[in-house]
Order: sequence, then structure tokens, then C-alpha cells
Amino acid sequence: MELVKITQLSQELGLSSRTLRYYEQAGLIESVRPENEKYRFYAPEAVERLKQIIILRKLQIPIKDILSIYQSQDMGVIVETFVNRIKAIEEEVIALSELKRIVNEFLQTMIRNGIKQISVLPLLYEEMDKQLKNVEKSNPVTYEQLSDVSERLEKPVDVRIVELKPMRVLSSLHKESGISEVEGFWDWLIQKGIPAVKPGQHMLFEYQDDTYQTIVIRTIPESFVNDGPYMDDIFHGGLFAVGSVYLDDDMNTAFRGMIRYFDGNAYYEVDYMHDGRLRHEPLVESIISPDAQREKVELFLPVKSRVPNAALYVPNRRVEDISPTEIEEANPVLWGRDIPMDQLLPILNPHYRLTEWGEAEYIAFIDKRLLSTGVEVRIPFRVDIEFRVDEASSRFAHGSDEGSIRFLHGNHTYGINMENNSESGLSKQAISFNQPVFGDYFVFPQLGRIHPDEYNCVTWIIGEKHLAVIINGETRYCGVDFPYMTTDLRIQPAYPVILGSNGNGKRYFRKVRVSQLKHAFKPKIKGGELAMFTKQSNNLLPNIHPLITMHYGENYWFNGCARYVMECLGEPDYDYWFFSGLTGDSLAQVYARDRFRGDGATDYQVGSGEKGRFIEGVFAACGYASTFVPQKDVRSNPDMYLQTLMAYIDKGKPVIRYFYEWGVFVGYEDYGKTLLYLMADKPEPERIPFDKVFASPERFGAESNEWTDLLGFGWCFVGEKKNEPDLGIIYRNVIMDMPRLLTIQTKEFCFGAEAFRSWADEIENGRFEGMKPEAFDDWAMYKIYVCNLATNGSCRRFLERALEKNPDMTFIAEIIQQYKQLAVLWNGSDGQTRHQGDCLESLGGGFNVTLEALTHIEKRKAIANKIRECAGCMSRVTEILNEHRSYFNP
Repeated sequence: MELVKITQLSQELGLSSRTLRYYEQAGLIESVRPENEKYRFYAPEAVERLKQIIILRKLQIPIKDILSIYQSQDMGVIVETFVNRIKAIEEEVIALSELKRIVNEFLQTMIRNGIKQISVLPLLYEEMDKQLKNVEKSNPVTYEQLSDVSERLEKPVDVRIVELKPMRVLSSLHKESGISEVEGFWDWLIQKGIPAVKPGQHMLFEYQDDTYQTIVIRTIPESFVNDGPYMDDIFHGGLFAVGSVYLDDDMNTAFRGMIRYFDGNAYYEVDYMHDGRLRHEPLVESIISPDAQREKVELFLPVKSRVPNAALYVPNRRVEDISPTEIEEANPVLWGRDIPMDQLLPILNPHYRLTEWGEAEYIAFIDKRLLSTGVEVRIPFRVDIEFRVDEASSRFAHGSDEGSIRFLHGNHTYGINMENNSESGLSKQAISFNQPVFGDYFVFPQLGRIHPDEYNCVTWIIGEKHLAVIINGETRYCGVDFPYMTTDLRIQPAYPVILGSNGNGKRYFRKVRVSQLKHAFKPKIKGGELAMFTKQSNNLLPNIHPLITMHYGENYWFNGCARYVMECLGEPDYDYWFFSGLTGDSLAQVYARDRFRGDGATDYQVGSGEKGRFIEGVFAACGYASTFVPQKDVRSNPDMYLQTLMAYIDKGKPVIRYFYEWGVFVGYEDYGKTLLYLMADKPEPERIPFDKVFASPERFGAESNEWTDLLGFGWCFVGEKKNEPDLGIIYRNVIMDMPRLLTIQTKEFCFGAEAFRSWADEIENGRFEGMKPEAFDDWAMYKIYVCNLATNGSCRRFLERALEKNPDMTFIAEIIQQYKQLAVLWNGSDGQTRHQGDCLESLGGGFNVTLEALTHIEKRKAIANKIRECAGCMSRVTEILNEHRSYFNP
């Protein structure tokens, strides 16, 4: 095979070596470097491809489209690319034709009116319209038309992204007057002997403030002693878009072009603050001009990265017949560290001890109780775990991932033997993971199976070229072309690797090794489309974080949403536990007699009676006005409510949404075409196209709007604060209302002791008798009430605060003991009850429930009796409250 040297190829094809390197970085061609050669060479097939690329570039086909052509090898893609190019040319021809017509109309009007001076040109608009309207089939020329055509013909702005580092700066603002004195500041710099800077060094900038005065800033060392008359400050840096412009061109047009560049850009957006201003005023820096007679500058526009969106990338694919050795060789290790088993760091108090054989014995109980390795790595990385799962200790099957082995890296989870079920036939034994950077979830059933009661080895390679799982020396899954592999991994932070699982089963770790993989240098991603800039196009609240901590008591989503709103409004006392009591969610057991109604008391009360009145009452108790708008009203006037939502976001206020589940709108993009929506324990908001905001999630099916309106769905806007209520009185009022809350009964549902009794009666009376497995929705029909029971054991946090705020209500301590007893009845939290097999979980009526248990006469009777014991605790709570009615009617 005859190879061609890069210098020869560059000369023959008229391409610079820099262009050839760019094509190689983009993935269009490949080169080889023979041993003992300092130059790169190209094979004949690479040369032929280069000739094809040259032709495509002459046709002005973009690089990304050429890349798609070669990746797909599909004639349909080639045809589509050429058709799109023809359409683009046609649009430019149409725009040029319109401009030609406008120029001609101007010329003819000038001739008819004897115009001889340019100063009267603006007066032509009115005269042209008058005359042209009298001409049959004429198209009057307006200033708006001229602007539109001019904008369409304007060449795209060449923009790049840079990151300016934080730095200390001197400014031309005078310390006493606050006025910018540019000339005096420049003279002072020279007098102080502060050296001049070369163009383009990011050390000397200009900008304009709100009063349009020009301000000059100059970087200075941290050690500089500022004894002069001019202010010094800290420039916080950050991401900026940079575009070049000659000073004799229209700088304002160039600046607006840069803003339009990011309207619809898939990766970056203009960085606005909530009041519509930019994060920092646009900066101007002098650079060396290629034209000695024309001065050139660079404009710096503050930008930020968009929330990653995997849908914008080529879909990943699975690779078959690849060996572990091939994967490891393609993803070499930079460094690795073995973790001593006695140096794992417990998180949230899991069971963890070192056995006499040097193993780490670990029980998760819940998936938030973890073991940190303490070792931080960046993507790409590798994790090797040698482990054993004790099958005998997993009999209660807490959660859906009993028997899983997983680890966390940042907000993402990687696991094997996942998505299992107490019904063995329904267990998936899956490999599951969140894609790095993007976070979308992948599940591969049956690929994550392991050998119970014996040691297994799993290797996860989160690589630049492969995402692979190797179990016991066998490649179980290997994927390539994941979107994260195309991003700039240099900017991704390092996170610790944290081991985890779920349930009561014992796990034994014998060896854990964390390795940092090598990764290559990659350029920043650029791209986007142009659109007219008319107003602020995007905004995102600054305090983005999970609304709740799932499986750690914070299971009612509305309370997390309400807490988040109050946090944004600067109300730290109104936290999750406050709202869990105020709504009654953590105080009242619920039971639906007709259909699934949601997770707790809030969902039941919102879906009955006057829609939204309950939610408005919750915020009224906190002193705030609020408006709950039913979904049908939002749907009937979507544009108005979209504008209202964006106005709230611009003021720093989230908007609560109830649609099957509770969440908050925390931002918008592309002028509201896309809404950013935060739910539950998600660390980042998800994107919802506004035209899909009323569509039912796939898991709920395509429900009609008439039916969903009955559920009380809607948006809640929390307004201004009207009064400052006493926090102790709010807690007192909740306690005073408990007798009513715990005795609510309707045809459709009931609360408190009656909820437990109705639940038990329906089980024992054969509600599930004859039901087929495919008809058994274990969560909506049963487990939701177990979750309600388990979660309400955390209400003591609210009750303890109520007692602290109202020490005269000593009887609250007795109520707390009854709620603690509920936890014992559920899962034997006292230890002894579980050991005796006398709790709901050990009876098979907890989260580990099966349809077989609910249809077996003796088993369901035992389950029902245990639930009735819970009813006894609730009845006792009501009795205690009634015994102290003097507190309610002083």
C-alpha cells in the first residue's frame, strides 16, 4: 500500500496541513505515522475521500453534514443533504431578488420625485407607500421589509467560546465620584509604570455600563497596592462567546448577530440574569488587525452551557463479539488505586464491618446508604469490584433492586443485577446505568445476572471509545457512539466512586479498584442556527438542586416543591418537614376506595372539591397570596400563561405544576419554546417542549383532557407576601386540626384509622381474589399504602418542632410514640419484632408483597390483622387529641 506524505498531499490538493488536521479531528479521515517518521502519511482511500470532501466543500456542504454522509453510507442521507443545500440557495436567491426589487423601487421613486440629496432619503418611505399603493399588483416597500431582507442576507458571525479566568482588575471608575475617567486613568497607569499589554492577551478591556459611560479595566496582580484614585475590583470570569469586528463596521449589528447566533444553539446560550441584564456587560478587546489601515476588536458576550441533550446526537449502538482484552486495550489505564476494605467511608449509616477474612460486609437497607471509596476520578474511568451476594439474607426483598451491586459517580448510577422483583419471574437481572454527562437511563435485561453466594467480578469501563460491562470475564455489554464520547471531557469535574445497593441482603466486597483512564485532547463543540433577537431568550434559576431525598422520609413531592419555592423567596423556616405536616401528608394514612389518587393527603384533597383551593390555603397559612390555575384554564389560553410563567422565572420565582406528579418550572429556553422542569430527586431539570406540556407521560397512557381535569391538575403561582404569621401558631393550628384530618371520610376515600381498616377489610374480603398477574398493579393497588405507612413514621420531625414551639402541648410526646409504633408494625424497626417475624414486612405484606400472598386466605388474614394494629395506633392518636380538647377550645 503506497502512502502519501502530508506535505506532498497538501501541495497536490491545495490544502493546508492545518485543514488536514481539522478534517482528521472531525473524524472525516485518518492518517498513520510509520515508525521512525516525524510526518503523517495517508493511505490511497484517505486521499480519494479527501478529493470527495473538497468537492462537497466547494458546494458549501457543512462539515457536520459531510460527517453524517460518511457515517451513514446511505444514499438517502446524501440526497437529503443536497436537497437542503438547494433550498438554502433558493432562499438566498429569493432574498437577493427581494433586495433587487426594493433597490429598484427606491431608484424609481427618487427619479420620479427629483431627489438629489441623500439627506432626504428617509422621507421616501411615506411617499413610496402613497405612490405604490396606487399601482395595480404592486408590493409596497416598507422599512420592515428592508430590515428583514438585510437580516437574511447578513453573513453568519464567526463565534468561538473562551473561558476567562477570575482576576483582579483596576478600573477607570474614580473612587470618590464613581465616574469613569478614561484619559486620566490611562495617564495614571503610565505614571505608575504599569506596563502596556499586547493585543489579545485578555488583560485590557473596555465596556459600557447602564449609563453608557465607557469603562476601562486592566488586570493587576493580587499583591498590587492600590494607593491611587481609581477603583479595583474582582472580575469573576466565566464563559464568553467571542466574535471579531472592524471598528469601521457597525459594532452594534455585529453584537446583535452574536446574540442571534445562540438562538437555537444546541450547546450554549446567552447568560442572562433574572432582571434581563447580561451576567456581565459585553467586553471589547483590541487585537492585531490583518488590515493595517483598519482597527479590529473582539467582542466578548457572556454565555453559559445549556443542559446537555442526548437527543441532538447520533444514537449509540451496541457492539457484539468484542473481547474484554480488546476493550481494555482500547481504553488504557492512566493510574489505578486499590481501596483497602477497612477504609471505606459509610454514608447515612449503612451496616458496614470488616470480617475476620478481611471482607467488607455491607447492608444498604435503602439505596441512599452507601460506602464511599474516597477516590475521585474524571470521565473516562474504570471500576473493578470483586463481590459476593448473600442470597439467604435477602428474603424480605426491600425495593426493586435487591441483590444489586452498583456504584455512583456524581449524580449517575451504574449497576448490575438491577430491577429485580420478589416474583422471580418478573426480575430483570439487568445492567442499568445513566449515560455520563447527559444522565439518560439505559436498561439491558438479563445481562446483569450474577452467581449468588459465590464471588463474582465486575469491571465497568466508562471510556472514551467504549462503555462496557465485563462480568466474570465475559463481555456482557459494550456500547459505542454515546453522545458523551463526543463532548469535551476536559471540562467534566472529578467525583468520588461510591459503592451502593438496596435492601436487607448482605453484600461482601473482597476487592475494589478505581482507575483513571487516559483520554485525548478534544476541541470545544460549536454550532447553531440564527434567529431574530427580540427579547431575553432564556433564563434559569440559580439554585438548581433536587427537590427531595427519595427513600429517606421525603417521599411527598408537593412538599419538596413548596419548600423550593419558599427557599427561592428567602423563607428558610418553611422547609420540607414543615410542609409535610401543614398539608397532612406525613400525619394521615390515606386509602382510596375507587381508584389510585396519588401519594398522600395533598393529592387526595387537590383532586376533590374546589380545584386548587387546598393549595392556595397552604400558602395562605405561610402569609403568601397564591393562585392555582386548573390545567384546562392554562390549556385554553396557553400563550398568556406561558408569558406569566416566564415573568415569574425572570423574577426568580419557580412555578409549581401538578400533572400526575408534582414538580416546578425553573427556567425556559428559546423564548419559552422549551421549559425546564425539575422533579423529585433529579439533580438537573428536564426539557419539556411547550407544545408537549399537556401531553400525558407514556407510562400513564394517552388520557383524555376531560378525565385528567377531574384529578385537579394545574399550575400554582405564588405571589406576594401579605402578612407575617407566627411560626408557633402555624404548628399549633396543624395540631388543632388533626382530629378533623384523621377522620376524613368520603365515598371515594378515607384518612386515618378508617384508612387502615378499609385497607385491611378489602384485603381480607378478597379484593385480589381471581386477579390475573398482568392485572395486578402492585404499586397503585397496594404498595402506595405501604409507602404511606412507612413515610409517615418520619412525621415525628414535624411533631417535635410543634412541641418545641408549643411546650404547653405536652401530649404531643404521646402522639409521637404512636407514630413510632407504626414504624415497628411496618418493618420491626425495634429489631426484636422483625426477628420474631411479627411485622408487615416479615409477613410478606410490605414492599415485598406478592399477588400470591394477597390471595392466600391465611397469609392475607395475617397481613390484614397487622394493618388493623396500625389502625389501633391511629385511633389512639385521635383519642389523645380528644382527651385534650381544652387546647382546641380554650
